[in-house]
Order: sequence, then structure tokens, then C-alpha cells
Amino acid sequence: MKIAVTGGSGFIGSHIVQKLVSEGHEIKVLVRKTSSIEILKRLNVKLVIGDVRDRESVESLVNDVEVVYHNAAKVYSGSSDEFWSVNLQGTENMLQACLDRNINKFIHISSVGVMGNIKNPPANESHPYNPTFPYDRSKCEAEKLALRYNIEHDMPITIIRPTAVYGPRHHLFSRFYQAVQKGIFPFIGSMKNLIHLCYIDNLMQGIMLAADKREAIGEIYIIGDEKPVTWIEHLKTIAEVLSVNPPSLHVPPSLMKVIIYLSEFKSWMFGGEPLLTQRWLEEITKNFAYDIAKAKKSLGYNPKISLKEGISKTVKWYRKNGFLN
Repeated sequence: MKIAVTGGSGFIGSHIVQKLVSEGHEIKVLVRKTSSIEILKRLNVKLVIGDVRDRESVESLVNDVEVVYHNAAKVYSGSSDEFWSVNLQGTENMLQACLDRNINKFIHISSVGVMGNIKNPPANESHPYNPTFPYDRSKCEAEKLALRYNIEHDMPITIIRPTAVYGPRHHLFSRFYQAVQKGIFPFIGSMKNLIHLCYIDNLMQGIMLAADKREAIGEIYIIGDEKPVTWIEHLKTIAEVLSVNPPSLHVPPSLMKVIIYLSEFKSWMFGGEPLLTQRWLEEITKNFAYDIAKAKKSLGYNPKISLKEGISKTVKWYRKNGFLN
């Protein structure tokens, strides 16, 4: 099958491409001139140089393909304009380019962030939109747009909302493992609030199941691990796998806000991704827990990788690639 993928050089996207190649599909991947493409070169896929914000390169990408996996997104630091131009305008360009083509399936990778902080967890797909930060707001509007194309233009679209995805090749997440290893990861508040992780292999299972099922068209699916965990359990499991003591450094929320402001200001001044962000502070102090029952019932989704196994696989990759001692 001929398949197009956006965001294929990133963490989630590279795993999508790898999975599709392993299944024998013919893959085209949209990459920017500045993208790191070493993994894609090894996978022997066709690279289309361009940007989701550029209609011409998008048209070239989706020409003569049967399925589209739209995963490209501006996720971390950036101006408000960048979030909107990449996440919303880029999605509109992709949808418009596919409109007059014979696309069998359009898999739109969204985010649970469109639902915001979950006051009464767990939340399912019917939870109202309540995005907080620019990334989440832009992804929310992109998801709404994709659903509109499904309804108004009968486009075969399926929405995937991954929870907090982790695993091999997630370079930025390695910083938190490094902080736990060094004993400097801060405890903020009780740390008893919930986080719903998703090991990358579990996410790939959910995405591929949704892509294969015709009845998934027009539907939204939350894909995550079997259950959410507290931040305490999450950090203790990382520490156990690393054979170090669990974090014990307590930092008042007011001081952490100042540290985060300085981290974001440094990133704005000198470039690069900030180690700490306001979004991260919200994620670590509020509840983000979800119900995956719909995906289990409708898709047959069955997340097989447990928290400890996923963290063990992640730590092994980080050590092999020099991110951890």
C-alpha cells in the first residue's frame, strides 16, 4: 500500500514509519530541510522535502497515495504563530490536498491536551474541549477541522489522541530520567496526581488497529497504557530501573514558577527547547488520566507493555545511545 506520513522524522512519526515499513508498505515522508533523517535513510523510504505549511510540497506528498498519517506538529517551544501555522494551517493544507484524491484513510494524530486538566478523572472521548496552552489550543482547532472534513466532505478520517507518550528515541524525555538519576528531580506538591503514560509500542498498536478498521472512520480514540499512575509511582519506577534512590528534593511551587520563567526566557533568548515549561508544571501538578475503554472495545486495543517494562526498555535505549550512564 502507498502511504504518506508527516512528522516522520520525529519521535512518534519515526516509529509510525518504521512500523509501516516492517509491514511492507511503500512510504513517502514529508521532511523539512533541517530535519534529522538518519533513521529514515536506514528505512529506505521516499523523502519529500518541504513543510506542511507549504501547499506545493503537501500536494507532492499526497499525490498517488492511499493512506495518510498526519503526525506533524509544533509541540514544545515556539511562538504562538508557529503553533497555529504548523498545527492548524498545516492540518488544513493536508486535508485540502487530500480532498479531491482517492484517499482510503486519513489518520490524524491529535492530543489528549485538547481536553485540558481533568478535574474528575478518568476522562473519555466525550469530555468537553478545554485546552489550556497554545499547543493544546492549536491541536484542538486542528482536530475540530479534521472532524468537519469528515462530516462535510465525507473524508475517511480517524482521530487518535495519544496520552503522554514515552520510549526509545524520545530525546527530550531523557532529561527527566537524567534528573532522577542525579537525584535532582523536584517534588512539587504531593505528587499524588495522576499521569497517563503510553509506551510507544502500545501507541503503535492502537494507531495501526484504527487504520485497519473501516468502522473507525469518523471516530476519536484515546490511546494510552492500561491505567494512569501517580507521579510518585512513575518516578519511583524510573528510580528502581536506574538503581538509584527515588527523588526527594522538594521545591515550593512559587520557586518552581520562577525557575520555569528563567528556563523559558533563556530558550527564547538563545534558542533550543526549554528544560522546564509552564505546561510541564501543570502536567506534573494536576490530573491527566483517561479511559481507554472505547479503543479496547471497538478496536480490540490491548496495551501489552507495562510501566516497568516500558521504562526498562527506554532506559536501555538511553544508555545505549549515551543519554544515561
